[in-house]
Amino acid sequence: MKLNTKERIREAALSIFANKGYEGATMQEIAEAVGINKASIYNHYKGKEDLFFAVYQDVADDYVKLMERVIGDSKDMKLAERLFYIFEEEILYFYRNPESQAFWNQITLFTPDVLREEFWKDLAQRELFFRTQMEALFFQGMEEGIIRRDDPAKLMFTFRAMKEGLLNWMIATPKSEEEWIRAVWKDFWLGFRARSDFEENDEWLNRKTKPRSSKSSPYQEGLDEYKAECLICKKDFQIPFTDFRYKDIKYNRGAFHVCDDCGKTIQDEAQLITGLTPELIDIWERLFPGQKTAQSKKLTKKK
Repeated sequence: MKLNTKERIREAALSIFANKGYEGATMQEIAEAVGINKASIYNHYKGKEDLFFAVYQDVADDYVKLMERVIGDSKDMKLAERLFYIFEEEILYFYRNPESQAFWNQITLFTPDVLREEFWKDLAQRELFFRTQMEALFFQGMEEGIIRRDDPAKLMFTFRAMKEGLLNWMIATPKSEEEWIRAVWKDFWLGFRARSDFEENDEWLNRKTKPRSSKSSPYQEGLDEYKAECLICKKDFQIPFTDFRYKDIKYNRGAFHVCDDCGKTIQDEAQLITGLTPELIDIWERLFPGQKTAQSKKLTKKK
């Protein structure tokens, strides 16, 4: 199907933004790639910021369609097969569309200041479907005894970290084979250790990582910690960039918008009520959104 001028501008802009980023790309360069005058772009877009966000929306729409398809297509698969299918399909899609992956890297790692708030707010909404679906799958695996019991949000983070790491390695490595996906997944799924030597609670695994004394990388400057007000006790608390709840609290400001002390109080009481382990309290809160425990109501009334 023949593209109109507005679509051709976005297509050219995707390639240039993916390779040079927001700051490195110029409207003149995009116009030349389309074969039009620079002034003609402004008939369709207000400026570079507007065009960049339009390209992001195209790429994000394609991502949402991809995830809706793989979630739907895999609904009748067994859990282990389904998780691998989702892992593989997402990697293959971006491996075969490297400009889309490069654009995602540009906008997530080097988010333009002028778009930072708008971008993260939009992305949080788009991610909600995939995140809740995946965390539900991990919870299902725990119930079936296939996956060890842990916080589904942390398992989701690990799943994505493995996927993104392998994908970027495959794109960066000439002639890398798609068979690597299955090989890496096998190591991820089975783990490195021999089964007979497995111990769940190794002491060194439970140690907290010591804080680094070196400065953050430039693109994380200002994102290392975020100050928020607890919804229950109303006190300010800091949440580090490395905490898995960081984006939920900063951009979504949803169910996790409580300090650690109040969160522990809610979890302890929820455990008594439901019989769930602490690792599964997040699932409990999602099953009953917006409901406060008796203790949290008492804390709120005191204020």
